[in-house]
Amino acid sequence: MRIRRNIRNLSAEDKARFVAALIKLKKDGKFDKYVHWHHEAMMKPTSLPGEPVDAMGYRNAAHRGPVFFPWHREFLKRLEMELGDIEKDIGIPYWDWTQDAGLPDGATSPIWADDFMGGNGVGKERIVETGPFAYKNGNWPLVQAHGSRPELQRDFRKWALEGLPNKDDVKVAMSESIYDIFPWNANPFTLGFRNKCEGWVSPEADQNFGKPGRQLHNRVHRWVGGTMLQMVSPNDPIFFLHHSFCDKLWAIWQKQMIGMGATKEDTYAPHVGGPLGHNIDDQMEPWDSKTTPKSVLDHQALGYAYDDEALSTTHELLNKQILIKQHF
Repeated sequence: MRIRRNIRNLSAEDKARFVAALIKLKKDGKFDKYVHWHHEAMMKPTSLPGEPVDAMGYRNAAHRGPVFFPWHREFLKRLEMELGDIEKDIGIPYWDWTQDAGLPDGATSPIWADDFMGGNGVGKERIVETGPFAYKNGNWPLVQAHGSRPELQRDFRKWALEGLPNKDDVKVAMSESIYDIFPWNANPFTLGFRNKCEGWVSPEADQNFGKPGRQLHNRVHRWVGGTMLQMVSPNDPIFFLHHSFCDKLWAIWQKQMIGMGATKEDTYAPHVGGPLGHNIDDQMEPWDSKTTPKSVLDHQALGYAYDDEALSTTHELLNKQILIKQHF
């Protein structure tokens, strides 16, 4: 079982192993496909009859609709498994940005340390010059698209002056009792856990959001800025730590709903009648037909868990059996 841990609980050795595995995957030519997958998904519109065929402004194969959480869960799982071939049982750490929301300067968070993700960009082009992913080190040339640069860029807070989302913002999404609702889009007035957590619901639609502009997931992309604003945003390794936390929020919400009597299938909608690629049994591209939202509803069955959650009974028993064998 791979364990995903809070970045604040990582040792220097943990950080070094994770960074080294990413760089090895990059040098082996196996990382860049993740950037291409994300870019291509964002370019693929998924529309209901009568809707605009607009991948960027309406809905696409991975965003602005119900499949947002399942698609990224599968995306991270695949990267995690390839990293595990390099460093056994490695888990993608998660960046709980609510812990940084109250800092006087978010750039002082341990995630931006020189031995981990590196810091903010500098100069007119906001190029990152610190940390292992700085272009000058020669380890991390970016996949380029739509005029983007080969260097990693960050521009903290410029596009999100309201700061990082806090715990109260998360509670607004967690208070939802449904996953998603018709018309399954990114309209600011389309309620549900997915649209609130993805970050499209506005304070005008839900006054419990205390800050204007984009919320939660979207605001974090905007707060980091630079490469994280682009369709090739997985070029920035922080993408995966950010989405690891987003996935954790979905896992917590799923557990919350199941505790109230829902089934795992109830923690996703729609089952039928939604746009192609967003129904529970639809194929999630670019993967095979067995890769559907339903296939990823149980994250522990995918082989990973978060550091502060209890493992399911099945996994607890398996782990105990392994420990017993190791002891004797």
